[in-house]
Amino acid sequence: MALTSSQEEKQAHHLKSILRSTGDRLDREMRRADRALARAEQAEAHVLELTTRATAAESGKHYAELEATRARDDIKYRQLQIERLESENRRLQSQVSLLERQKNEAEDSATRARETARQLQLELRTVSAREASSDETRHFGMRKWFNSGRMEGYDSGHAEGFESGREEGFDEGREYGFSEGEEAGFAEGRKTGRKEGYYEGWEQGRKAERDHALQAFDQLLTAEGDPRDNEPTALHLNSVHCGSYSYFSCRRWVTILLASGRRKGPRNLPKLPLSAFSPPNTGTSDTFPFPPTSSAVVPTGIIDAHLRISAIPDGVNRYKGDIGQLVLEKTEGVVLIIENQPSDDIAGLVQGLPQRIDLPILSVSVPFSLDGTAPAEPPSYLAGTNPPITLWTTYTSATPEAIANLSWALEHGRTVDIDIQSDIMASITIGGSSLYDAFEDLLTKATSPGPQATGNKRKPILCLGNIFPPPLSLDEPIVKSMKHPDYLQYQSRISSLSLFEDVHLKITPPMRGTSETGSPDDLKVWKGKLKLYIGPVLEAFGFERMIFGSSPSLAGEPFNLPVSWYDLVRESFAELGVEQDAIDNVFMNNAKRVYGGSS
Repeated sequence: MALTSSQEEKQAHHLKSILRSTGDRLDREMRRADRALARAEQAEAHVLELTTRATAAESGKHYAELEATRARDDIKYRQLQIERLESENRRLQSQVSLLERQKNEAEDSATRARETARQLQLELRTVSAREASSDETRHFGMRKWFNSGRMEGYDSGHAEGFESGREEGFDEGREYGFSEGEEAGFAEGRKTGRKEGYYEGWEQGRKAERDHALQAFDQLLTAEGDPRDNEPTALHLNSVHCGSYSYFSCRRWVTILLASGRRKGPRNLPKLPLSAFSPPNTGTSDTFPFPPTSSAVVPTGIIDAHLRISAIPDGVNRYKGDIGQLVLEKTEGVVLIIENQPSDDIAGLVQGLPQRIDLPILSVSVPFSLDGTAPAEPPSYLAGTNPPITLWTTYTSATPEAIANLSWALEHGRTVDIDIQSDIMASITIGGSSLYDAFEDLLTKATSPGPQATGNKRKPILCLGNIFPPPLSLDEPIVKSMKHPDYLQYQSRISSLSLFEDVHLKITPPMRGTSETGSPDDLKVWKGKLKLYIGPVLEAFGFERMIFGSSPSLAGEPFNLPVSWYDLVRESFAELGVEQDAIDNVFMNNAKRVYGGSS
């Protein structure tokens, strides 16, 4: 039993060891299986990832193929566009070449035209010189042979008259001596002779012919009278002395003489002076040369009658730089325009101006308004006399208040400057009437004398600005401007304004009329535009009612002038061939007369 139990116990221990070793082996196998399973799962995940990558690579390859196809199509389209642009470029280059050829041909044509014009102008001057010389020679020869024929005809007629009888000889001698030369000389002299020379020569010729006729008459009376009567016989306008000649014979001869003076036919030939057959003394030769250059006509003195104080900051340095030292040396005075200054500060400003501005001040224009009610008493600063005070205002529309205020200013004998800030020369109507009609009505009512007006009081003067010249546009050609209805209307309205005998015009820099595209630096265009308006103003106002000023109006944007306004105005007037006294009136004398006695 004990042996059996020990053997069983040994077998049990052996079985437990076997079971333990088997369990260990099972655990190892299970771990190995888990590791294998993990590796299988990892391999499966790796395969799945590789599959995904392959799928993505396949799709990417397909997308790349699509993109490549699209890129090839786009390249083909761009190549087609490049080919079209190259063909368009070639076409444009051919057009540019054509335009270049046309431009060159046009330039060659213009050069030939200028050369032809130059040759024609030279030929025209040559022909004009020849015609002038020929006309002068013809006039001289005609006058010489006319005088010779006149004397020969008179002598022949006188001799023939004595042979054939007193009455027949007198008539035939008179007609024979003057018939041919009288008609030709009178017709030619009437064309070429000047007015003063014509009347002077006519009077001299009439007196000379009367003297010749009276001498012949006295000789005839002496021949027919008593030889023993040695007293001279003369015929006068107020009395007739016939000596011993019979009264009836004397009366008969007086009747014949008077009848011959009343006969129909050509009148007595006027004796023209030599100046009628010579060129004007303003030239330098006998060929009627061109007028003197603009640099030769310079005013003896300058008065700037429109100089805004705001236009001269830092004293007068900028003004001196703009107008030039040579002009400043000729400046004899300025008229200062005070802008935007409260009335309380005007008196102190006016008193301090001579110390601030080192220019001779002719007058100071202080502002007043056309709006509101007119003041009952003139402000205290108007009583100042050093420097003299004038008034200036701006005009935009005609109102009853404007008429009352302008009348108040004129009643106090003050020169009034009006800066016209509306284009009254344009064809603009308000309520059926134009702006110009309203302005003219304002002037008419304001300048009409009141019931207490006296003839001894100094007549006030109105100076209008910003209408000479009016707002300009440089884009429009001058030839087109001359035919424009606005320019024709400007001429008519300037003539109408000139009927106001106390209205003067200021020549100030113009405003821009419209948006400009042309260059304002063309001096020739500027002179042409300015002379376009000088003509009608000069014809209407004359040189006695134009005043020079350098500052532009406040109504709009001024131009940037290629030269100073003084040089532009002076050269424009000088190129019109004006005399020295006219230039002096525009630049000095008129302003001195208008503003010098403003106090």
